[in-house]
Amino acid sequence: MIARIQHKLRYDYSESVTLDPHVLYLHPRKSALLTVQDFLLDIQPNPVQVSKNLDPEGNIQNILFFKEPTNFLEIEMKATVETTEFNPFDFVYFPFESKSLPISYSRSYQKTLSPYLGLEGVTPHVEQMARQIASGVRYSTSAYLSALNEFIFTNFAYEIREEGNPNTPEFTLINRKGSCRDYAVLFSALCRAMGLATRFVSGYYIGVAPVDVPNQTHHLHAWVEVYLPGGGWRGYDPTQHEVVSGNHIPLAASCLPEEITPVYGTYRGAASSLLTTNVFIERI
Repeated sequence: MIARIQHKLRYDYSESVTLDPHVLYLHPRKSALLTVQDFLLDIQPNPVQVSKNLDPEGNIQNILFFKEPTNFLEIEMKATVETTEFNPFDFVYFPFESKSLPISYSRSYQKTLSPYLGLEGVTPHVEQMARQIASGVRYSTSAYLSALNEFIFTNFAYEIREEGNPNTPEFTLINRKGSCRDYAVLFSALCRAMGLATRFVSGYYIGVAPVDVPNQTHHLHAWVEVYLPGGGWRGYDPTQHEVVSGNHIPLAASCLPEEITPVYGTYRGAASSLLTTNVFIERI
């Protein structure tokens, strides 16, 4: 499938400010399943330099450097990408015992995956829920991941929150509501409680939204990738109640959600700021 993306963000400041360097994670993440046909950044006011890098986790970042004071910042990203649809269940767990929880990675994998196995946010309440759900599916790895998708999609009230870090897993679990990034962080904690390595993914959803769920085509989206022995990184989207199979366009993936905010930067000055954002995605 080929899709054309236009993502515009505009920050208006109540008075003139000096912009510090801004880090962007707005470049679609290339892979064997996603090809970027074209990509364009239009930034006003013009930065004096744009530095394109790979961060420690292989994400493409652009760092913007500014010089002159301004009372606004406008960032527009345009891209055309091609995604490959695939069967997310077409793999064999290897070692075979990985089909049951809790997962036990090999020693070398434990070293490689250690940043994605952290238990921060896995409180006793979160762990108790994880074990309850795992017991209900007899500790089957695949069934557990499907049950997590079902549990969050069915029992939680979705809300759109454009700015701010995700809420803690326990907060979301207790309040039974949240944004897509809150769902992703909770899903991740429930996985890590059972030994599964996970990473947070920021990007866009281009499928048809289920009933009673806002159309994610017009908002930045978030989901989770779980590392399954024999299957590699596999995506799960509890907001859409889907296993990722070609309807998602990732921008960046990280063990730390706050590290891959699409736009991050500060300014100097006493001004207040107002953000307006718009995402348009068209299938070609």
